[in-house]
Amino acid sequence: MLTVPTVPLVLCTALIALTLLISGIAKAKDPQSTVTGIENLGLQKIAPARAVSLILPWFEIALATVLLLSPVRLPAVIASGLALVLMIFYTVVIARALATGRTAGCNCFGSESTAPVSRYTLFRNLSLLVAAAGTHAAALAGGAGVLFTLFSLDASGWLWAGGAALIAATLDAVRRGDALGAADERPQVILPEPVYDENGEELYVRMPIPLGALYLEDGRRTTMREIAKTQARVLVFVSATCGGCVKFLKTMPQWQERLPQVALHPVYSSLESLNKSRNNGSFPEGLTPLIDRESASAANFGYGVPLAVVLGSDGLMAGGPAVGLEEVEALMGDIEEQFAEAARLAEEERQEQIRKAFAAGPSNVEGDHL
Repeated sequence: MLTVPTVPLVLCTALIALTLLISGIAKAKDPQSTVTGIENLGLQKIAPARAVSLILPWFEIALATVLLLSPVRLPAVIASGLALVLMIFYTVVIARALATGRTAGCNCFGSESTAPVSRYTLFRNLSLLVAAAGTHAAALAGGAGVLFTLFSLDASGWLWAGGAALIAATLDAVRRGDALGAADERPQVILPEPVYDENGEELYVRMPIPLGALYLEDGRRTTMREIAKTQARVLVFVSATCGGCVKFLKTMPQWQERLPQVALHPVYSSLESLNKSRNNGSFPEGLTPLIDRESASAANFGYGVPLAVVLGSDGLMAGGPAVGLEEVEALMGDIEEQFAEAARLAEEERQEQIRKAFAAGPSNVEGDHL
């Protein structure tokens, strides 16, 4: 029979296994969240985003499976050693992010965990690192997977394990309850119901531009409706520490050159974020930045960055919201295609008018009058 001092190591193994399992499943459901996390943390040079987003989830799930189900020692030793290395790497990455000011979400648990990196994230990872060390120690001492080890516990051991499970369940219930309260406090985003044509294609429903406050860099106040009265505009809500935002911000001047028909604006949540963007070299020179204090106006369209919307000069929304680097780039591409198509149709119309004028006779053609 296993003695009571063995139980803490079993609980460490259970904690690491469940953490890896939950993390892996969340990442597998949304590989793009891993790509965004890598970009946010500035790891593109050492971690190929696409490859990692496809491999990492299943690697974590595989480690979790072995730690839970391995009936013998050797697989558990290998899996626990790899889990320890993984937790060391994760902890170093979070510490580096805090030291360099890259506080955008790490997406450590997929798209459901987009909270900014903070000292609490580091504390969590340090705790998991200690648990991973305990897991490896348990495997080296001859432990098997969690389920097989639990079956070997005596009554006293089961009391320890049951108490730990009760604490974990209570804390999780508190966390979930607090999360529900926080969600209720966030502004509700009400988007129109989808509308489809006779072929089943979804139509874009144009809604009035929300009356959201925006501020110029000098503190002057305006609104989304006001700035759209003189020209159609594309607002791109960004964060200075978001990898996808930084990547798009650097391409915004090129998009502006290609789309002179609309005005592009990077929108920051604070003046501090704008200044940080200038300092790290991601600010798109030549464009007019706007401030959306506490992201109040962005909340009309959803949550996440980068987030882009198109404001029509007729007071109606003309595109978006698009959330995430790929969707924002796709929206910009769609705008470019629409203007190109409009130019093509206008040229065809002009050519048709010329053709009709010539067909009507020389007297109707400018320059041929006697």
